[in-house]
Amino acid sequence: MKFNGIGFLAAMLIFVGGSVAGTSAAAVGTDANSVSASTRSSVKSSISFAGTSVPVIKGNMNITTAPKGNVAETWGGQTTLSVSDNQSTHIIGHDGTRFGEITKLKKGSPVKVVDVHGQTKTYHVTQVSNVTDYGLLQGTKTDVWNKIVNAKQGEQVVLQTCLSETLNRVVWAR
Repeated sequence: MKFNGIGFLAAMLIFVGGSVAGTSAAAVGTDANSVSASTRSSVKSSISFAGTSVPVIKGNMNITTAPKGNVAETWGGQTTLSVSDNQSTHIIGHDGTRFGEITKLKKGSPVKVVDVHGQTKTYHVTQVSNVTDYGLLQGTKTDVWNKIVNAKQGEQVVLQTCLSETLNRVVWAR
């Protein structure tokens, strides 16, 4: 998403293009079996929904792309995935992978998260929206940037994948 600021705009152009920045995520291949041994041992978190499960690695807002392959990454909000910290975690992943299955989620759908401590929680989808690369709800001027990336929103996960080069599916679950 190319939400706010020129730097963010440039970074997210790379996100939309699907290239991988120099991060531990770069070692991730196209499926869970091709994750490097060092990355595999560090992946403790996962997210499950719509009949699929995806490992989640820790990222940050300086990362310029979602990880390659069937791996998701924390990005905004609280980047250490925890189901009990009373904070929001934003998780990104590519649309052509298992994570892209978030497009099948509807209000009320279950989303199971295993955090870095091995704790499990099932959230339920509260909102599904299409959001432009500028952080606006599709077809409106309603800015939802802070609803996506602000950690101080209570316990929730926010999932994001691309629908096109300029539009993203964002799913909120509590």
